[in-house]
Amino acid sequence: MTADTLSLRPRPELGAPGPWSFPDADVFTLDTGLTVRAYHLPGQHVISVGLALDLPLTAEPADKEGVAALTAACLDQGTRTHPGTSFADAVENCGAVLEATVTYAGTQAYLDVPATHLGTALTLLVEAVREPELSDADVDRERSLALADLEQRLANGSSRADREARIALIDPACRASRRKGGEQEALTTITGEDVRRFHQTGYGPTRATVVVAGDLPADVRQLVTAAFGTWTNPAQRLVAGESVRGRERVAVLVHRPGAVQADVRIGRFTIDRTDPRWADYQLAVHVLGGAFLSRLNVVLREEKGYTYGVHLTNAPLRAGGYTVLSGSFRNEVVADAVALAGPLLAVDAKPLTADELDRSRRYLMGVQPLQYATASGVCNGVLTLLSAGLEHTFVDDLRRRWTAVTPESATEAAAELLPADDLTVVVVGDADALEPDLRAAGFDVQVVGR
Repeated sequence: MTADTLSLRPRPELGAPGPWSFPDADVFTLDTGLTVRAYHLPGQHVISVGLALDLPLTAEPADKEGVAALTAACLDQGTRTHPGTSFADAVENCGAVLEATVTYAGTQAYLDVPATHLGTALTLLVEAVREPELSDADVDRERSLALADLEQRLANGSSRADREARIALIDPACRASRRKGGEQEALTTITGEDVRRFHQTGYGPTRATVVVAGDLPADVRQLVTAAFGTWTNPAQRLVAGESVRGRERVAVLVHRPGAVQADVRIGRFTIDRTDPRWADYQLAVHVLGGAFLSRLNVVLREEKGYTYGVHLTNAPLRAGGYTVLSGSFRNEVVADAVALAGPLLAVDAKPLTADELDRSRRYLMGVQPLQYATASGVCNGVLTLLSAGLEHTFVDDLRRRWTAVTPESATEAAAELLPADDLTVVVVGDADALEPDLRAAGFDVQVVGR
């Protein structure tokens, strides 16, 4: 058969997506105060389990920042019941994957396991958070890894720019202005005793939540209760999170000698998910810089050829948040790219259109069901919402609010929250090559590290 005689079926017409909503949960509370949220997802035979601890990083001693991340990193290194590598063997034997991480709002332990081994894996998860060994040797090893990771990130232009942007945008008095994993000065002083003390006073069932998602067995309540029902900690100390504050705008140039391109971050302290303007602002940000054919990308990539891509994203915290433009540019065009960013974000001069808004709305509403199509997606999504102080009903509520956003309301939110004349600029690159052009473009940059 040749190309001339090949018969192809007509391309099917695209229809409107069907209705979708976030799955419902069976919510119950154990006698210890631990809340359990179970999401039954037929056909999802790898079950995801998440444990969210209400343990914000404000619980860390000021001179031991990073102890929360080190504690989480050591949880799977052995327990009193399964010391040393026997714990990893036990996890592997039931086909599970177990890990833990920290956010600014709390610590999360996470487990993926085949449904047939759920009971065994739950017991191991409880062991990890209830009776970890936290030996000096494990802490020393994880601290060395954390310091090596920090060194590598500081040597990478993009990672350095993310770090410097957070410092420039958030009040330095706030814990959220600094790395979750801590900085070198504090990390080098953290001992095994510090980690064990943090675990003793921070880990417990009070205000904690277990999330279970997947094709759940009929006895899931009994399995969770059997694993977590006796977990108590009278020494647990609850600590309030922080209300994060922003800083006045600055322009910072971080010297990276010999760099032939610069990593740029431009942004402003903005809002979190609980703000009534969130739906309007989220769509506006997507129009401006969230899609390949966004306003920023069309000019800075397609028309100017200054970059492979530029993005504008929201980074909501539990209280407050920030919006930041991210991109990498070759040295000779950095000043022009930074100068163009403000006008491209100026929606008061060029309001958002109905067509732009509809494209972003269709995209965000279309990909959302895909984000929550698996047990892992549902579990991680709920953990993220819990860290923000929100219920899973927020997802459906947000979809309803997206449908009500108008070009006028989105433009108003963007104009108010992201004014073009009040943006912080952070550039990481060779200051000797970049400073003259940036100053000529009107940016009174503070040079750091030269």
